[in-house]
Amino acid sequence: MSWLLGAYADRRTWRAVAYLLLGLPLGVLGFVLVITGLSLGLGLLVTLLGIPVLVVTVLVARTLASFERRLAWSLLDAPMPSGGRVPDEPERGLWRRLRAMLVGARTWWELGFLLLRFPLGLLDFVVVTTIAALAFSGLVQPIVVAAGAQSEIGTWTIDTFWESLVLIPVSVVFLVVGPRLVLGWARIPSWFATTMLGRLDQRDVKRAVVRALARTGEADGFRLLDELELQFGRGPFLTPTRVEAALLALESTGHVVGHGDGSRILYALV
Repeated sequence: MSWLLGAYADRRTWRAVAYLLLGLPLGVLGFVLVITGLSLGLGLLVTLLGIPVLVVTVLVARTLASFERRLAWSLLDAPMPSGGRVPDEPERGLWRRLRAMLVGARTWWELGFLLLRFPLGLLDFVVVTTIAALAFSGLVQPIVVAAGAQSEIGTWTIDTFWESLVLIPVSVVFLVVGPRLVLGWARIPSWFATTMLGRLDQRDVKRAVVRALARTGEADGFRLLDELELQFGRGPFLTPTRVEAALLALESTGHVVGHGDGSRILYALV
């Protein structure tokens, strides 16, 4: 029983409730922004006015996605990369940076999140409000009937005191298990936010590997993974496979060389 009722004292419960309730307004905002901006920008491309409209739309959308990323991390403890992009050489002009932003995979993952946030946010809102309604409606019914009012559930009219007591057991059940249901459901939007927004570009992984090797001199894959976790944090966005892929890519281009040291392979910058 303490495991069930303890959820009321758990801050994670109320943070999850806040996130689920915010799903509807934020979902509407993101959906309207993306649909309106992309439609207007693509429609005006023939006049060249569509280019600045598309750029502004993407910039605003990425700002909103960044807010959503922080919101999911702070309210749902969703794993997110903490370091952001790794700055590389000041190689690009304005046009190349804008082009990379518009065609980059991360941008389209963020736009996809904002589009899907509306239907999924609506579902989140319905789930949490339904749980709350089931938890409190049965307790309110006797008060409503005592005040001389009636309420209807489908074709059933509740107009006597004894009828109003029927729903109390349902409310008691949902008062007990409701917070755990909310925490369980919150795992779905947490996973979704991490999948769509918690992405780490492989180029950033490679740059981070180069910087880590510059600091350490030489290191094996596990040491490099520890170094990258200090920068980006732990999560499904950073795995030994991704670090190994970055090392192989750098080795194939001649930036990194590896040599055997017993049962492990040490890597160093060329």
